Amino acid sequence: MLSQRLRIARKAKGLTQEELAELVSTTKGTISNYENNHSTPPNDMLRHLADILNVTTDWLLGRTDEVTPASVSASEAREKRSLDELLQEKIDDPDDYYFLDGYLEASEEEKKEIRRYWYDLRKQWKVRQVKESRPPSLFDITEGLKKNNP
Repeated sequence: MLSQRLRIARKAKGLTQEELAELVSTTKGTISNYENNHSTPPNDMLRHLADILNVTTDWLLGRTDEVTPASVSASEAREKRSLDELLQEKIDDPDDYYFLDGYLEASEEEKKEIRRYWYDLRKQWKVRQVKESRPPSLFDITEGLKKNNP
C-alpha cells in the first residue's frame, strides 16, 4: 500500500523520484526502493515525505482514504488527486456519464455518425466565432484623414 500511494502522491505533485529524493535529502535509489516495496521508510522519513507530498502519513500507510491534511485548501486538494479520482469525477457527472455510456454502447456505424455530427458542430462553432471583416467605407477613410491632418 505504501509503495503504491507514495508513487501516486509523487506523480500527483509532478515530481520525479530524483526531485523527491532531493527534497527529502536522500537518493533516487532510496525513493525507488520505497516505491518498489524493497524497503520501508523510517518514521521520520515517512513524516517528511508526507509533508513534502502534502498528504497524511495515515493515507500513505493505507490507514485512511483521506488524502490530504484538513488544513489544505480545496483547490490544493484537487491538484493532489490521482488521475483515477479525476476520471471518476467525470464519470460521476450525469451528463458526461450518459453521453459516454451511450457512445460506448453504440455500434461502429453509430459511433461514426456521432463523430461526424461532432465535427460538423465544431466546424459551425468556429465559423460563428469568426468576426466579419469588411473594408472601411469611404466615410471611415475620410474621417481618419481629417483626424490625422487637422
